[in-house]
Amino acid sequence: MLEGTDKYHRFVVIEFPSLEQAVACHDSRAYQEASARRKQGAAGEVALIIVEGGDATPT
Repeated sequence: MLEGTDKYHRFVVIEFPSLEQAVACHDSRAYQEASARRKQGAAGEVALIIVEGGDATPT
């Protein structure tokens, strides 16, 4: 960690084919149900960020 808080010690990156598919996943019923359980204390705190970018696949 070079700057900022060291609050989070684990990062998960998921690549989707498009920004629209990432948003659709977040908005899906399955994710929203899992998220509701997490928010009720079934799991830890989360910071979720969707970033539109280029091809992140290594060549």
